[in-house]
Amino acid sequence: MREFQHHLSLNYAFGPFLLKPAEHELLRDGRPISLTPKTFDTLVVLVENSGRLVEKEELIKAVWHDTFVEEGNLCVTVSLLRKAFGNERRYIKTVSKHGYRFVAEINAVPAETSAVRQEDPAVLPGVQEKVFDRISSTLLSVGKFRLPSLAAILVVGGILLAIGVWSRVGTTTHATKTLEIRSLAVLPFETLGAKAADEYLGLGMADALITKLGTTGQIVARPTRAIQKYENTSQDPRTVGREQSVDAVLDGRIQRAGDRVRVTAQLIRVADGMQLWADTFDEEFTNMFAVEDAVSAQVASSIRLELTGAQKERLARRPTTSSEAYQSYLRGRYFWNERTGEGLRKGLDYFRHAIDLDPTYAEAYAGMADSYAMLGLYTVLPPNETFPKAKAAAIEALQLDSALAEAHATLGFVHFYYDWDGAAAEREFATALQENPNYAMAHSWRGFNLAVMGRLPEAITEARLAQAADPLSAIIGTNAAWVYFLARQSDRAVEIVQKVIEIDPNFPRAHFRLGNIYENEGQYRRAIAEYEKAVQLSDGDTYYQASLGHAYAMSGMVAEAEKCLQHLEQLSAKRYVPPYAIALIYIGMGKKDRGLQWLERASADRSTSMAYLRVEPTLDSLRSEARFASLVQQTNF
Repeated sequence: MREFQHHLSLNYAFGPFLLKPAEHELLRDGRPISLTPKTFDTLVVLVENSGRLVEKEELIKAVWHDTFVEEGNLCVTVSLLRKAFGNERRYIKTVSKHGYRFVAEINAVPAETSAVRQEDPAVLPGVQEKVFDRISSTLLSVGKFRLPSLAAILVVGGILLAIGVWSRVGTTTHATKTLEIRSLAVLPFETLGAKAADEYLGLGMADALITKLGTTGQIVARPTRAIQKYENTSQDPRTVGREQSVDAVLDGRIQRAGDRVRVTAQLIRVADGMQLWADTFDEEFTNMFAVEDAVSAQVASSIRLELTGAQKERLARRPTTSSEAYQSYLRGRYFWNERTGEGLRKGLDYFRHAIDLDPTYAEAYAGMADSYAMLGLYTVLPPNETFPKAKAAAIEALQLDSALAEAHATLGFVHFYYDWDGAAAEREFATALQENPNYAMAHSWRGFNLAVMGRLPEAITEARLAQAADPLSAIIGTNAAWVYFLARQSDRAVEIVQKVIEIDPNFPRAHFRLGNIYENEGQYRRAIAEYEKAVQLSDGDTYYQASLGHAYAMSGMVAEAEKCLQHLEQLSAKRYVPPYAIALIYIGMGKKDRGLQWLERASADRSTSMAYLRVEPTLDSLRSEARFASLVQQTNF
């Protein structure tokens, strides 16, 4: 087997790139490109053997030395190199079944510096040789040490071994403490050459792996909504990892060819870019389960998760035996994650189809429950049309799989927003978090429920836990601000929601909540500006329009408030408008009797905002009214 010699005194220029082996750096037009250590080493070997076929075995031995890795690691690494080159194939040529050849024209130039850092473990053997020579010569030259040369060698070897062990133990202990993997982002898998019908695959694969790994309860996996924005982008995994504040990133690609599918995946440690694991899987398209099982198991093994027997069983459990039902479920989750009226309806259709194909598919029932619940919350359909169906679907899911955290959380959501039953909601949220302690949205919803029940310190704790599990989520951050506002901590609420707007200036609910806070403080002009942004960004959400009308009225702009009221009343003839929204404008105009009439309609209608009746600051002017007190008593919080 050929041994490769690296020429650290040379740099290599090709195309717009400059490779500096001594400085472990690749530049494109003068700007550095981030590569994992093994990817960089692979490039160096190929470039230094430019024009020559480097057999796969040679390349693996040169890069991974004595570490056992599979050929899939090499495939993934070369794929990453090509991605760094802008997916151009004019640099590295694949020689089928043999290896790779670097084919671009190269100009080798002397390096400005070839200094190697002395603390680099790669140079430790050289340092040891010098220390050995120095100690040997010293020992043998001193009269008191008349040891045979073998004994001298053994003494020196023992000293060096002790130094080496001490050094390595110290380094390993430090690395273990500082590089432990406790959080993970699973990026949407890149779909190579995907047809429109397969657009769901990349995000669907990520969603499935996030759910699987989340069931272990031992690692914080960023939720699908947090990583969805990276779909169809070419972001560097370490950059994403730093942005998401995670310890590791799982990155992958999917390529479908007829009835076959190839999936490549790699796990990158964010702190140092080390590739902890990589592999390639070739399967029948109908057996995507096998790929998910293998990837999740390998990730758990790579980061040394200590799983109980039940957790291992949960990780390996397959939700359905029907591949077609599974594909339909993945499509459902893809559209559900869009969180639009049209997307929710499409997702619902796919979940129904999955259930038709497999009536025992618990996750599909949970997807149906989620779809109905969101259609009700977003006022796409009336609550009495959606929430009972959401509840029935969630209960069916739990009858099939009682440990399904998502179904418990959605059932708690229904108990909160529709049943107005705080105790029942608390039980379901607590169970959901028992099954998945890092479920960000369950923490967030539980915070709402605890706040309405008057358990404000616990509510704030849940809001913080939700943010810890998903720190960049706009909805999680906005929900946390709402909890602080309900706890009458306006300064903290403003601070949180403004950070959300910095991250996502176009998130309408953040502007809406900021408007709530400003209005409660009497800053009507600023409140109106935020409400107007929320209305514009949401394409006319009825609750946002109602709050704008309320603020107009409170600020003395009665004509504008009247216009908002007329618009909502006219709109109600065409689509569902929550009675609570209309009540809000009447209350702002000081027409308490009319406002209470509409609140009574909202109670009969089960308008979702009625869940906050006990604590909503906007309704404080009604708290001395007997009719209002009667409405509050109807909510069991």
